Amino acid sequence: MILHKIASSPFSHRALHQCLQRMQATDGLLLTQDAVYSLMDRELGTKLLQLKSVFVLKEDAEARGIGIEPSKIQLINYEQFVELSLKYEKVISW
Repeated sequence: MILHKIASSPFSHRALHQCLQRMQATDGLLLTQDAVYSLMDRELGTKLLQLKSVFVLKEDAEARGIGIEPSKIQLINYEQFVELSLKYEKVISW
């Protein structure tokens, strides 16, 4: 069980695309900083909604004016981020 943390924009870096190719069903994905912009892309948004565990740092989404409907994507705060990182065996920052 790995928590994959993405911070870079999918429009300027390939980190999210590479991560999605390597993720396992038991892994989680955390979008922070400019990675939250991936939710605005139709193709990436569809891929993200197909994953089991997708988390978005609430403060980063709000700072970028991105509204998120918490259907399959979970908004978390910094305290929950710490708890989440302890839940997974490893955390990989891309």
